[in-house]
Amino acid sequence: MRSLTLITKGLNTCTALMRQLNALIGDKVKIKGFHLDGGLPSRVADDLIVISSKNIMADVEPYLEPGAKVLIARRSLNYENIEALFEIPANTDVLLVNDLQSTALDTISVLKALGIDHLNYFPYYPGIADYPRLKTAVTPGEPDLVPKGVERVIDIKTRNIDVSTMVEILASLDLLDEKANLLSARFIKDIINLIKKTKRIADVNREMKYQLLTIINSVHDGIIAFDAAGKVSVLNHVVEQVLGVCPEELLGLRLEELPFKDLAAALENVSGDGEKLAVLNGRQFVVKSSAIKDGDVVTGTIFTLKDVTEIQRLETELRRKLRGQNHTARYTFDDIAGASTVIKEVKELALKLANSSSPILIQRESGTGKELFAQAIHNASPRKHGPFVAINFAALPESLLESELFGYDEGAFTGAKKGGKPGLFELAHGGTIFLDEIGDAPLSFQVRLLRVIQEKEIRRVGGSRVVPIDVRVIAASNKDLLSMTAEGRFRQDLYYRLNVLPLRIPPLRARPDDIMCLARLFYAEYFQHKPPMDPERFFEKVEPYFIAYHWPGNVRELQNVVEYLSNICPNQPPDYHQLPAALKATLLGPLERDKLSSEEKKALSVIAECNERKIPIGRRSLARHLGLSENRVRYIIEKLKRKGLVTVGRGVRGIEITERSFLQESDNPTMGGNGKKNGKDIFLPIFL
Repeated sequence: MRSLTLITKGLNTCTALMRQLNALIGDKVKIKGFHLDGGLPSRVADDLIVISSKNIMADVEPYLEPGAKVLIARRSLNYENIEALFEIPANTDVLLVNDLQSTALDTISVLKALGIDHLNYFPYYPGIADYPRLKTAVTPGEPDLVPKGVERVIDIKTRNIDVSTMVEILASLDLLDEKANLLSARFIKDIINLIKKTKRIADVNREMKYQLLTIINSVHDGIIAFDAAGKVSVLNHVVEQVLGVCPEELLGLRLEELPFKDLAAALENVSGDGEKLAVLNGRQFVVKSSAIKDGDVVTGTIFTLKDVTEIQRLETELRRKLRGQNHTARYTFDDIAGASTVIKEVKELALKLANSSSPILIQRESGTGKELFAQAIHNASPRKHGPFVAINFAALPESLLESELFGYDEGAFTGAKKGGKPGLFELAHGGTIFLDEIGDAPLSFQVRLLRVIQEKEIRRVGGSRVVPIDVRVIAASNKDLLSMTAEGRFRQDLYYRLNVLPLRIPPLRARPDDIMCLARLFYAEYFQHKPPMDPERFFEKVEPYFIAYHWPGNVRELQNVVEYLSNICPNQPPDYHQLPAALKATLLGPLERDKLSSEEKKALSVIAECNERKIPIGRRSLARHLGLSENRVRYIIEKLKRKGLVTVGRGVRGIEITERSFLQESDNPTMGGNGKKNGKDIFLPIFL
C-alpha cells in the first residue's frame, strides 16, 4: 500500500488537509500528517511528501530523507463560508489572520484575485507587533490566532489543496486513472455547491428587489433615492406622475443633471434629516431627506415628497373620526355610587326624567357630578343609541360659540373650511346635547340659543339654509340662574325654557353616609381595584375627619384627597398629620370658633402652618409673625393652652397644635345636636 506524509505549519491546517486527502485517496494510500508547531520525526521518508506551503520548506528540509519525493501544494479558497465576506460593508478595515506572514499575504492575494476586494485587508500573524487594532477579523481556519479586542471573527475555513496539485498527487502515486473521475466529481460538486449558493443569494436579492419595488410604488408619497455616487437609483410612480416622466429618463443622473429645476432646487435645499416645503408643477409638497446607511457608513440619500393636499385630507379625516369617537356617553346610573337615601331619590327622579324628551336643567355646586348624571340620563333614554355631544360654555371663547354650536358654510369667514362644517347641534341630531355651565353663556348669544331650542332648527353661520334638528337638551350650571335672571344677567325666557324638568344634585355634605363609601371606591379605583390594603383599614384613622369636613369641592374634592393620601402613604393608614393642609384648616367647628378671639385664631393659623411644614416655632418667632409683643404672645399662648388647643415643649419642639380636641359640634350637618354619629362621640381637630 502506498504511503504519503503531509507536513503543515499548524495543527488546524494539518487536520483540514488530512480530511481532504483521506476523502479522495484514503482507501488506497496510508496517509500520515505532521505539523511544525507539534514537531517532526527525525527522518521523513514515504512514497510522497506533500508540503502545505513553500514558505515552510526551509524548516522542513532538514527532516527529509535524501532523495525523498516532495511536492509543494498549491492552495485554493474554501468556498463553504465565503459569502459571509460579502455581508461586511465596503471599505471596512479587517485583519487577515493566518499562521505566517507569507500565508496571510497569500490569502489576501487570492481573495483579491477572486474579486473579493471591497475590504481593506491588514495581515496579522503570530509575532507581529505593529498592526491596527480593528473590530473585525477574517481567518482561513485559524480563529485561535485572532488577537484580543476583535469583536467579530469570520472564519472562511482552511484553504484546500487545489485541483491541479491533487492531479499531481494522483499521478505521483499512479492513481490518476483510477481516481481522476472521483476528483472531477468532487471538484464539480464544489463548483455546483458554489453555484447553488450564488443562485440562492441571487433569488433572495431578486425577491427583495421586487418586494421593495412593490412597497415604494404602493405608498402615497413620492420617493426618489440617490446612491453613494450621487446618482438617481430609485424613484416610484408618484414621482413619475408628478413630473410626467419615465423612470429611465432620470435613473443614473446626478442632482445637478436633473431636467426639472424646481425638483433639483427642492432636493438641494433639504439637507441632512430635514424637511422643507416645495412647489412642483403647481402642487405643494413637503420634501423630506433621510440618509441611507449601512452600519455607520452613508451609502446614499432618500427623499420623500408628501402632497400637502393629502396631508390636509388625512388631518381632516382624523379629526372627524376623533370627534365621532368622543360623541358618546360612557356612564350609566350604575356608575353613580352612593347608598344614602338622598342620592337614591335623585337617581330615581333622574331615571323618570330620562324617558322624556323635554329639556332638563341640572343645578348644583361644582364637583357634584352634573355631567355624570347627564350621561346616565342619555343612556337610560330612548336616544341612547344616538350621539351624546357636550359643550362647556366656560371653556369656549364667545367668538367661537356660534360657529361651534351651529356650524358654518364655506366662505363664511377667513379660514373657513372648504365645504363648511356642521355644528354641535347638527352632530347631536337624534341624540342629546349637554350644555354645561350654561350660566356663562353671553347674553347676546342666549337669544339665538333660545330660538334654536324652541324652533328645533339651526342656520349655519354665513348660510341661508335652515337645517331641522331633533335634539334633547340637558343644561347644567353651578350658578343660581333664577337670581341671575332677577339681576338681568341671564334671560328669563331661556331660563324657563330650560327649566322644564329641574334636577338638583345634592352636595356631598348633604349625603354624609356616602362619604366613606365613595372614598373607599376611589381608593380601590386608584390602584386599579388592587389596593395594597383593605380600604376599611386604610381610612380608619381619618374617617372622623372625613365625616366632619364640609367638602366644598364635593365629590371631585373627595376624589382628589383620596388620591393625595394614596400617594403619600400607600402602604399604611394615614392619620391626622397626613391630611391636606386645606382640609385641616377648615375643621374648626362653629361653636369653638366663636369662643376664640381674632388674635387666637391668627396664632393658631401660624402655628398650624409651621407644624405642617415641620418648622419649629417659639414665642419670639410667633411674635414676629403676628406683629405683637412677646408679652402679648405669652398671654395668647397661655389662653390656648388652657383651652387644650396647643402644647408648649422645651427646646426645638416649640409650640404645637394638639392633634385633636373634644368638640361637640351641635350644628354640624353630619351629626345630631349631641355631637354624636351612630351613637359614638366624634373627636374633631380644633384647627384653622
